[in-house]
Amino acid sequence: MRLAKSILFLFTIAFGVVVGVAGTREAVDNFSGKWVLDKHSPRPGDAPNSLETKIKQDGAGVTIESVFKEPDNGVLPLLYLGLMTERLHLTIDGQEQRSQIGPFMTVFKTSMDGNKLTTEWAAQVQGDQVQGHWVHALSDDGRHMTLEIREDSTRGQHAEATLYFVRK
Repeated sequence: MRLAKSILFLFTIAFGVVVGVAGTREAVDNFSGKWVLDKHSPRPGDAPNSLETKIKQDGAGVTIESVFKEPDNGVLPLLYLGLMTERLHLTIDGQEQRSQIGPFMTVFKTSMDGNKLTTEWAAQVQGDQVQGHWVHALSDDGRHMTLEIREDSTRGQHAEATLYFVRK
């Protein structure tokens, strides 16, 4: 159960930070750094606790490393699939990328437009096709990042959330 929860978190982070070839390297590098949840912004009650994310770009892609506290009840909403992972490297060529995350095969595809990273993702979870959409948006001053998350499943589940981060 704990592995499944960690895998769900991995999906959410992974999909949200992949970078496409539409943007410039300079713009992508603006996302590089350490990000923590903004304590002064609204946050969904089921959001990961104490989430800290490091984003780093290299010539081969984007690496996302996250630290978080698992939920007290041990249950992570499907919405955060991919968000809660310790480390994930994603290519930045805008092409479809497949990755095995625990028992789940996942597919990521990301593009960049200015200060926005947009990611589409898909996974098979317990016989259900799950799809998600993330938009990471960087503020003009580069000190705040917003992550809009949406998830839908073939079984009719739909969820949305927005997380606000500050650069640490």
